Amino acid sequence: FFFFFFFFFFRVCIFDYFTPMDQPKYTVINEKLIKDCIFIPPISTEDEKKTRDRDTKGQKHQLEFFEVECLVFSFRHLTSIDNLVGFNRLVKLQLDNNNIEKVENLGHLITLEWLDLSFNRITTIEGLETLTRLTDLTLYNNQLTQLGGMGTLLELNCFSVGKNQLAELDTVAIYLRVFKKLRMLTLAGNPMCKHPSYESKMLAHIKHLKYLDYRLVDKAKVEKAIQDQREQLMEIEAEEAKKCEEELEAKQRVEAEVTFTKANLSGMTSLFDDMMRDDTEGKNMHSFMEMESSLRDAVEKYRTRFGEVVDEFKTKMTDHRNKKNEEIREFEDVLARAKEETDDKCKETLKQFEKRKKRVVALAATREDEGVPEEDWRNLCEELEKVQEILLELETDQVEAYEDVIKAFEQIYTELTDQTIETITQYFTKMREEEKLYFDEIFQVFIGLVENRHSEQANGLDTFLAEDHHKQALSILDNKEDVMKMINESHEAHEQKMYSKEEQLISNEKKMLEEICEQHIEDEHSRNRNRVCEIALYTRLATQEIMSYIDQENSYYDSSF
Repeated sequence: FFFFFFFFFFRVCIFDYFTPMDQPKYTVINEKLIKDCIFIPPISTEDEKKTRDRDTKGQKHQLEFFEVECLVFSFRHLTSIDNLVGFNRLVKLQLDNNNIEKVENLGHLITLEWLDLSFNRITTIEGLETLTRLTDLTLYNNQLTQLGGMGTLLELNCFSVGKNQLAELDTVAIYLRVFKKLRMLTLAGNPMCKHPSYESKMLAHIKHLKYLDYRLVDKAKVEKAIQDQREQLMEIEAEEAKKCEEELEAKQRVEAEVTFTKANLSGMTSLFDDMMRDDTEGKNMHSFMEMESSLRDAVEKYRTRFGEVVDEFKTKMTDHRNKKNEEIREFEDVLARAKEETDDKCKETLKQFEKRKKRVVALAATREDEGVPEEDWRNLCEELEKVQEILLELETDQVEAYEDVIKAFEQIYTELTDQTIETITQYFTKMREEEKLYFDEIFQVFIGLVENRHSEQANGLDTFLAEDHHKQALSILDNKEDVMKMINESHEAHEQKMYSKEEQLISNEKKMLEEICEQHIEDEHSRNRNRVCEIALYTRLATQEIMSYIDQENSYYDSSF
């Protein structure tokens, strides 16, 4: 009885009392925890190391967050990642051996190169897209069932994801192919590693590896693995080549569209398709195209002829843009040369005045007893006034010269814009001519269809009605006026689309002309204001400096007497 009484007393009063003191003190990241987890790399020599051990704690608490390069939150019982704000130089971050379930709030740490998230409860790789400098990533011993969210981490050199729940061998091997700089890979402890061809597949797909699951990779094994997986590799490589080609084409299209936009050609590449798509009456004609090959041929011929006109138009507009760009460069060069010439004159004027001022100040320093004659100071002040007048005259001359250059530029640029507008009008006229040819051609085709329809009905024939979904379209052929209305409305819709695009391009040209002229005038006004302010500031400071020397001499003589 005494024994059991003593045991329970000890359990309740002693053990339960002290247990809370041993429980984790931190479950979230706060400022105090951050200060404790700042890591300062050790110094090699023993003496310095001892000094370091004594001073480390003080250094930790003195460091600003933006100076920290390494944080170690190992074994801190963390459940989430948060409050890591202001670490603009953080290179290494250890969050291993915690209870973290989600990778979050790390995207702003763009300088990070080393990240350890091992021994946690993470189920999904996410939130790492912006950490493009990462070379080492550890997710060992988590709860991952698949890889993902790492497409931007192309600098990855070491990746550890062993002891998770990865089971799809082919999926993992193919996913890791994109990491061309990957040299160390740990996958041991995943279910897929039990597959007989595990090593072969990994070495075949990631043939640049140096270490796989802590073991040095044998080059002979890599070559054999590539041969064993040749059939699958050829298929994957073909898909990758196709994807790469598609990405290149997409990139080229984007670059071309940017170029077209700068040349005021936005929307011209898709104009024909847009015109056909927005044509409601044209949609009714599609059913006839399925039945009548001559209609399909007419559309394709129209597409080809229209495309040739558009391509020629793009070339002309690009030439106009190049001429405008060349004119802008020449204009800016003229302004730069004029500014440099005026600046040189201003610098020389200031240089001569500074020399004169230094001589007078030096004379005052060598003649402390007698001082500098008052006339010399007065002459220096008068010279400063003359310097101010010269600088303002130079600025006035430059303003007048700039105005002449800007007017000349505006005149030339306006002429180039007029030529561009003329080209726009000319080629849209050609496009409408092609539309007229197309209209005439399909008109004749539809007249023939109407006549054939009436002839067949008169003779009791109805060959077109074999297809039920053509009935509504064929009913239009029963009335010639409906056919004419359909064709005319389609033609008018096409022309309206072209007129609308033409007006848009002309408006863009006028707007660009207005904007570039206004911008140059505003830039010149801003430059002039700044230069006048600089002259006034220099004059004021130089005057204050001269007056301070005069006051010093006067106070010296007053104290002497």
